[in-house]
Amino acid sequence: MALEQPVEYNHLFYSLLFVPCALIFVVLVIFVQGVVFFVRLNFKPKKTARKGVVLLHQMPPNGRVLSVSPSCLKLETYLRMCKIPYESEYGFRMSRKGKVPWIELNEKSVTDSNFIVRFLNDEFHVYPDVHLSAEEKAVAHTMLVTLEENTYWTLIYYSFVTDIADTRIMSPFLTVMPFPLKYVMSWFASRYMQNYLWSHGIGRHSSEDLYKIAEEDLRAVSQLLGNKKFVMGDNPCLLDAALFGLVSVFIWNVPRSPQAKLIRSQLKNLEQHCYHIKEEYFPDWDQLMLKHKQWF
Repeated sequence: MALEQPVEYNHLFYSLLFVPCALIFVVLVIFVQGVVFFVRLNFKPKKTARKGVVLLHQMPPNGRVLSVSPSCLKLETYLRMCKIPYESEYGFRMSRKGKVPWIELNEKSVTDSNFIVRFLNDEFHVYPDVHLSAEEKAVAHTMLVTLEENTYWTLIYYSFVTDIADTRIMSPFLTVMPFPLKYVMSWFASRYMQNYLWSHGIGRHSSEDLYKIAEEDLRAVSQLLGNKKFVMGDNPCLLDAALFGLVSVFIWNVPRSPQAKLIRSQLKNLEQHCYHIKEEYFPDWDQLMLKHKQWF
């Protein structure tokens, strides 16, 4: 028996050593994967802005929708509505404010879709809301703010809190990450967004209350749209671009979300509006999706 004890002690020693060694190995693998991934990301060739042409920096397609960002879709729709010459730079190169979308034009850079619209309106002398009366402009502006500063956060809640598993699949950023880096980054992203939503205030509500907020917003804009071709009448305005950006992400990117189910079952005019905008301004939608599928 005395001779067997060292063997037992050695077995116990190696058993206890295995767990920390395995953890260290996993951490090293994740670290190396992260370094390689972000080095590849930073060394991806970048487009150079041409004089007189807007260079739109935006999130890439993911196989479901042309961009997972409603703001990016809104801005690209606006550019096409107003026939402003532009090129897209797909990727995750953020602006100085750490945001997308952002643009470059004639050595100037502008961030935030609404600031970009104001800038481009003056640069190209195009005003998508010019046909609206003062009262209609007020209504359109109020609804746009509702969608972008309220309804939008219910999308973020669904994507990063309710169904993070689907986000790993649909996020163009997480999709291209190797295992296990993808799961580590998605966990951190989920925790970060939960804290952000809590600080914002909307994340303090229950899921039921939060999705009720989304329902009330969507019903309001559906009521405003009615049976019209565009939200404010026979001609498009910036609100149409914003609505398209948000609804397209709901119904095509997160089709299992409560918001998408509501739109498809009860607010069909929002879905019809979305398809109409796509057909009107993105006849090359499928070609763009296919062309930029392998952006990384």
